[in-house]
Amino acid sequence: MKNKRFIFRVIKNRYAYLFILPLMIGTLGFCYYPAASGIITSLFKWDGTGERLFIGAGNYAELFKDKIFLDSIPTMMILLAPRLFIGVFMPLLFAELIFNARSRKMQSFYRVAVLVPMIAPGVVGMLIWQNIFEPSTGLYAKLLQFLHILPKDAVVDFLNDPDWVISTVIILGFPWTNGTSILIYISGLNAVSGEVMEAAKLDGCGTWRRIFRIDFPLLLGQIRYFFIFGLIGLLQDYGIQIILTNGGPGYSTYVPGWYMYRLAFTSGRYGYACAIGTFLFGVIFAITVVAFRLMRYGPFARAGEE
Repeated sequence: MKNKRFIFRVIKNRYAYLFILPLMIGTLGFCYYPAASGIITSLFKWDGTGERLFIGAGNYAELFKDKIFLDSIPTMMILLAPRLFIGVFMPLLFAELIFNARSRKMQSFYRVAVLVPMIAPGVVGMLIWQNIFEPSTGLYAKLLQFLHILPKDAVVDFLNDPDWVISTVIILGFPWTNGTSILIYISGLNAVSGEVMEAAKLDGCGTWRRIFRIDFPLLLGQIRYFFIFGLIGLLQDYGIQIILTNGGPGYSTYVPGWYMYRLAFTSGRYGYACAIGTFLFGVIFAITVVAFRLMRYGPFARAGEE
C-alpha cells in the first residue's frame, strides 16, 4: 500500500522531478563522481598518464610512515585553532558593535562598509598582505618596530622565517571582517524579539550580560553553522601556501592539503595524493559528525534551550 502511494505521488509530481533531474545529473557528475573516482584511485599506483597498478592499501600504509605528512598534521592544527576562533567570533563581535550602534543611519553605513572589501578577489587581498609583510619596508615590520617588539633596524623576512611564519599567517586578514558572516549574525540579532530586549533593559541587564545571556544562546544556530563549515574549510584549505609561503620555509607551513597538491601536480603521484585526500575526507567527516552532535546535544545546545 505504501509503495502504491509513493508511486502515485511520484507520477502526480513528475514535472517537478523532471525539473530537478538536470541538477541531480550535474551534482552526480561534478560532485559525487570525482570523489568516488579519487577513492578508487587511492588504491592504485598511478602517475596520471600510464597504466594503473593496483596496490590495495599500499598508499595508506605508506601514508602513516611518511614523516612530511605526519608533521603536516600538527601544523594544520596549530593554524586551524586560532583561525577557526577568529572566523566564528570576530564577525560576532563586529555584528554586536553594529547592532548596538544608536544611529540607524550609521548601522546601514557599517553594513555596507563591511561588504565593500568583498568586491576585491581573495587573491588580491593576499597579495596586498604580501606587501604588508615585506621584511624592511612593509607596514607589519614598521608596526612591530613602533611597538618595540622588533629593534628599529631589524630586518625579518616574516614569510620565510620559521620563528615568525606561523604567527604571520594567523594574523593575515586582520581585522577579519567577513561581510557575509557579520550580516548573518546581524540578521540573527534582528530576529530577537523586541519584547525580550525591552524586558532585559527593565530588569537592569547590561550590554555584556545581555550578549552572553540572551544574544549568544539565541545565535547558536549561526554559531553552529560557522563553526562546522569553518572547520571543514580550514581542514582542507591551502590557499595561503599556494600564494604566500609555498609550504616554506622548509616544511614549516606544510599542511596535508598542500602536500596532496604537490604530490599530484608536481611529483605526479596521483594515487598517493588521492590516498591523502581520502584520509582527509574521513577525518573531516568524523570531526564534522562529532562537532555537530556536540553543538546540537552538548552543553551549548542545552544553554540555548534554556
